Amino acid sequence: MVLTLKTRLAASIAVVVLIMGVGSTIIGTRLFGDSIVTQVQRGVEHDLNTAFLVYNTHLSEIQTQIEFVAREPDIIGAVSDGRRRNLSTHLAHRRQLGDLDVLAVTDANGVVLGRAAPSREHGDDQSADHAVRHVIENRASIAGTVVIPGDMLALEAPELADRAQMEVLETPHARPSDLNVLAHGMMLKAAAPIMAGGELIGVVYGGVLLNRGEDIVDSVKETAYAGETWQGKDIGTATIFQDDVRIATNVLARSGDRAVGTRVSEEVYDQVVTKGGRWSARAFVVDDWYITAYGPIRALDEHVVGILYVGVLAGGFDAMRTRTVWTFAIVSIAGMAAALIVASVLSTGIVRPIRGMASASRDLAQGRMDARVEVNPNAAGELVELAETFNFMAQSIAERDERLQETARKITESKKLATLGQLAAGIAHEINNPLGGIVMYAHMLKEDLIKAENRENVNKIAREADRCKAIVKGLLDFARQTKPERTQSNINHVLNEVIALLERQSIFHNISIEKDQSPSIPLVEVDVGQMQEVFMNLILNAAQAMDGSGTLTAVTRLVKDATVVEIEIRDTGPGIPADKIDKIFEPFYTTKEIGRGTGLGLSIAYGIVERHHGSIRVEREVGKGTTFFVRLPVPETEPGM
Repeated sequence: MVLTLKTRLAASIAVVVLIMGVGSTIIGTRLFGDSIVTQVQRGVEHDLNTAFLVYNTHLSEIQTQIEFVAREPDIIGAVSDGRRRNLSTHLAHRRQLGDLDVLAVTDANGVVLGRAAPSREHGDDQSADHAVRHVIENRASIAGTVVIPGDMLALEAPELADRAQMEVLETPHARPSDLNVLAHGMMLKAAAPIMAGGELIGVVYGGVLLNRGEDIVDSVKETAYAGETWQGKDIGTATIFQDDVRIATNVLARSGDRAVGTRVSEEVYDQVVTKGGRWSARAFVVDDWYITAYGPIRALDEHVVGILYVGVLAGGFDAMRTRTVWTFAIVSIAGMAAALIVASVLSTGIVRPIRGMASASRDLAQGRMDARVEVNPNAAGELVELAETFNFMAQSIAERDERLQETARKITESKKLATLGQLAAGIAHEINNPLGGIVMYAHMLKEDLIKAENRENVNKIAREADRCKAIVKGLLDFARQTKPERTQSNINHVLNEVIALLERQSIFHNISIEKDQSPSIPLVEVDVGQMQEVFMNLILNAAQAMDGSGTLTAVTRLVKDATVVEIEIRDTGPGIPADKIDKIFEPFYTTKEIGRGTGLGLSIAYGIVERHHGSIRVEREVGKGTTFFVRLPVPETEPGM
């Protein structure tokens, strides 16, 4: 039988279409599947960084508490006078306030003077303890992870030894071990010097036992995974290992209890504990498969004593991968079917759309998320539908990729802000004392000088030193991030007190202050001092923007169905340029002349409002002024109801 040219052409196109379709389906599904696994694994590795950030934050908080105890006058006095009963009473109070498991004080040689529990023994020598020895030798505080034998825990408190002791359980894929019972405990521990008259008179140490503790692992899970579940199970988990044994976890055993006492695999142990590196891969954890990441926990002497783990259930991502692969396969199969139908009718019009589909598939599989198929409305209906379905799928994948990138960006920003806060506090602490001496001696020198030109030079020194002092204060305010102490307050009264304080200053002599305050505004829960600082920054900025002449308007109102109080501060200054308005809340950014501001006022205000669960935004119109809006939530019930 002789075939017509049309039939031959249609058959040739059909063969090409089949080859391209099958090839692109196999390659595309494989690349899609591998891409999803890679993205998830990278996400879990970012989650491990978040877990270490949470872990180190808890350690820093413990160190801060211990340093505070070491500076308390009652503690210093009790150590100096040898009043052990008073010392134990103060320590018990501080341990309860700080939610610590251990709190004790030694003399300058490391001999225990008293513990938080008055009934506990004292007089034992702790000078061999790494943290205590560091403080005695260096007169400086220290914090880190330590492993403490059971008998030493019992010396601090019998219940701690009981809490640390746990049965070591056998689980599938676990590292072989002869250990049946874990008797030691792992603790976040800090120690600080007690100083009097420039001399070391004692050491205070304390910490929190990690064994069977839930705070850190649950904080990691909430921070990284926000309670997300799959088929009734938490999709994300976190674990702290002591050596190879789970001592704190939210991974659940088949019984529904936390799987403490289970162990890690030999492969993970060798990479993380033995070699001190990180390990990330798909792993069997207790009774299910997870996509995991493990990192070493190091003691004060830098040797590895444990492992920090995060993982997400592999089942959810396996299902997503399967759905994605099937979707891609169905789309590809539908494309081939449509191409074969069109090839039999109009063979010359089939090559271009199939080529475009194959090219877009390759681009998308290679990570070019902007790859799309051109939709020709004049083409066959099946091809149009196929192209639109492909574009919809590609758009969905691109949006998910953007969300993953946004999540990574937020984690990076959080780490940068934490680092900036620590850096700011360190710099301010180091330069504050010598800077205070410069200011004092400059002012004293100015009083003693006779020549006018010399006095002017000293005036310049004093002004620049005062400006440095203001910058240091701003750094400290920015770094402290003090938690608000909220009380039920009338926001009109808070705002009016600030206005009354400022309107007598010389810069306000030619400024008209107008008020439009709702008298029926409900009470809100605020830290009055911090909120006054917010209003003072906004009002002073407005006065400086108007250069001491104009109208300042202060408005309060209820918005959003009476659930939010809004405070509006409006000036008639020149307004903020459009290219600068997005940066005004960034630390050290200022539109003022050099010497007239530190660039921290609005950053501090922004942080205070956020800690009150509120919001702050700005609107401007060049040549007409700038308006700041502060919104604070109204409590669900009024006082006394």
